[in-house]
Amino acid sequence: MKAVFDKNSLIAAITPALGFVSGKNTLAAIEGVNLRCEGGQCVITSYDLEKGFRTAIECEIEEEGNYVVNGQRLVQIARSMPGDFVTVDIDETNTVRVSSGKAVMKLHALPGADFPALPDLRGNRSCEISRRFFGEMLDQTNFAIAQNNMRPELNGSFFRTDGKTLTIVACDGNKLALSERSVDLTYATGEQEGENLDEDFILPGKALTELRRLLGDSDDMLQIRMTTKHVIFAVDSFIIFSRIIDLDYIDYDRFIPKQSKIFVTLDSGAFCGALERCLLVSEDRTLGQARSPVKCVFEGNTLKVSSDSVASSSIDEIFTDKVGDDLEIAFNCRFLLEAIRACDVDRIKLSLSGPLMSMIVEPAEPDPDRKFLFLVLPVKIR
Repeated sequence: MKAVFDKNSLIAAITPALGFVSGKNTLAAIEGVNLRCEGGQCVITSYDLEKGFRTAIECEIEEEGNYVVNGQRLVQIARSMPGDFVTVDIDETNTVRVSSGKAVMKLHALPGADFPALPDLRGNRSCEISRRFFGEMLDQTNFAIAQNNMRPELNGSFFRTDGKTLTIVACDGNKLALSERSVDLTYATGEQEGENLDEDFILPGKALTELRRLLGDSDDMLQIRMTTKHVIFAVDSFIIFSRIIDLDYIDYDRFIPKQSKIFVTLDSGAFCGALERCLLVSEDRTLGQARSPVKCVFEGNTLKVSSDSVASSSIDEIFTDKVGDDLEIAFNCRFLLEAIRACDVDRIKLSLSGPLMSMIVEPAEPDPDRKFLFLVLPVKIR
């Protein structure tokens, strides 16, 4: 295989593909990026058997071929090359020769036949949604996805839509995030074309994290294609695909308290700032100390936010509007901060029942077209 690439185009195409490369696997081929040069373009693919990425760029092909290379090394080498074009030449011994001008660097490749077969990326049904809306919903839920939980369904987000409302839910056992939007979703293709979209599925968190990075804040439409086992997203010239976690999601509504006794309205920015200062203290592991919690004391119309460690402490006061009794409650500071950061409104409402009951975080002013709800479990105060 031998092809000449515009250096910047090659780097821009391979860089996002690196997020879909396997870091730990016995199959060497999925630890690299597949380059298939034919028909005047190079198709670039990465796939870790759970999530994948594909794009194509124009190039000047002198000899067609199909190989798997170390994408990280190829990007590093391309960046270091002089000039605006790089030549990638792979011979029959699987040696990659990357050159530009008089500069030449080499690395090893694997035959493209070793790369795993991809799922069907056409999909048998599809829909479209605003990239901005979808990105905002991921921002409000991705932080609550579990990492390496023994229950696979918690390592992803649950999606449900009836064509009029889209709901995304994530829960890691310590916090729960729910984002809901009123949106007109209909099948764009398939036997149900024109009908309201009626789907529910679970997608892995790692795939959603990479998808969010590529979505940006554009108002363009995002095309979503679905099969029985995979969901495919078309973003600009990129295609991102992910397997569906074929399990039932938890009955999340059962965990949300329905009869809170204390209601507190306050400024989300002030609360976030206080928690960020407390995080500096709670994460202090001086002398092997365990992470300290953040303590929230609701007294009258004042919220006292504090955290103490062996080496430092932080205390802050925030004005609030409170209905109900006074309360002292503690949380893991990082978990609570992640929930407050995900709030995209100026005023939020906290609903509580007791020092050992979950706290609900919602917008202070309900909006019928968009809703979020965060649930954070407290910790015991020693």
